[in-house]
Amino acid sequence: MSSNFEKIHPQVDIRPYELGEPIPEFDCEKSWFNDFINTDEVEHYQRDRLGKTKLVYFDDEFAAFFCLSPNSMRDNDYNEEEADGASELYEGPFDMPARLLGHLAVDKQFKDKGLGEYLVKHILADTMESDTPFRVMILHSHDDVVRFYQQYGFVKAFPNGGGNSNTTLMFYDIGRLTD
Repeated sequence: MSSNFEKIHPQVDIRPYELGEPIPEFDCEKSWFNDFINTDEVEHYQRDRLGKTKLVYFDDEFAAFFCLSPNSMRDNDYNEEEADGASELYEGPFDMPARLLGHLAVDKQFKDKGLGEYLVKHILADTMESDTPFRVMILHSHDDVVRFYQQYGFVKAFPNGGGNSNTTLMFYDIGRLTD
């Protein structure tokens, strides 16, 4: 882990969201994420068992959140032509066990403090340590943050296009952490 990770680690407290819990106001300058966490959407998401939301406090102030859920990377999400690395992970006609990073947002007042980097590294480490044998971490990235995830080892599942026009499917091979 980088020195920045170690430096901010003592300042970060990650807590599971509890149904009915009041959440302080949040603004990451992206309406979709703001609407999710500032309204009852987060309550419905959790109640409907679509994933687990984690609230992130930096020096005791609400600074970020992320959501995780079990998923799979399906055969038709990748192939040898479209994703060089994905087809080499293993041979098999079945879906690859994956963990979906559904949301990750940092409040604007906490940007440029290394919190996003910290959370990505924390989530990857937590996924590696999970009792569930996830092979990949997947996410659907908006164009403005594709490079952010690429710098931490995520790759596009469709490097030459394809997939959803609003987001880019990306994956991280958890298996490479065990090598």
